[in-house]
Amino acid sequence: MIKARKNKIFESLFSIYNTRLLKKHFFRIMISGEENFLARSKECPAILYANHSNWWDGLAAFYLSKTLWNADAYVMMDIEQLQKYRFFKRLGAFSVNRSSPKEAMESVEYSVSLLHNSNRVLWIFPQGIMQPNDFRPIIFYGGISKITQKLGEVDLIPVAVKYEFLMEQRPEIFISIGKAKTTGLREDTKALMGILNNSLLSELDDLKKKVINSEFGSFKLILRGRQSRNKTVDKIYGK
Repeated sequence: MIKARKNKIFESLFSIYNTRLLKKHFFRIMISGEENFLARSKECPAILYANHSNWWDGLAAFYLSKTLWNADAYVMMDIEQLQKYRFFKRLGAFSVNRSSPKEAMESVEYSVSLLHNSNRVLWIFPQGIMQPNDFRPIIFYGGISKITQKLGEVDLIPVAVKYEFLMEQRPEIFISIGKAKTTGLREDTKALMGILNNSLLSELDDLKKKVINSEFGSFKLILRGRQSRNKTVDKIYGK
């Protein structure tokens, strides 16, 4: 497996680059439920498990954990993608090879070693592959439950992410963070997987409903992108 080799200087420089990249490609990023992450216990680690619908997910996760929260975060990344983009290991990425049970278990053990006796954060996309937001059913790989069982106490926090074109030239990112579930060593893995699956599904469905109905009262703006071309045109024509 490919292990993380975090570099603080590289992280800081990439944070600047990543913010500019997000501003260039998105109109804005909005977040709801941020308090569910900020209120988590600082005495135990956290696993943020999110849906995986496109290439931008990892960069959005990095923006949250590093730029917004300054958390000591890591991310489990498919081995083929990490081999292609090896610089991500300097940002806290490490590989998982789901086609090899032995190598997948190595990644589980490595995750446990990173999180044990710490307040670090681990991002996991338990679907394993990119799927549309509305794809059902959501199927999880078992890695998250294995890590949880070996760790003991850990905060498990669902994160729903949705990308939408609304009234602007460029898309918007909507993020909803659910309430943490704190687990212990005796957690039944099969039951836990069902709980986590349902929690993320509920978060996704609720986020979809809010976006469709323009219910943005609970959201907070965390990044404003460059002005859309349609705004410039409106100014020219006095609209």
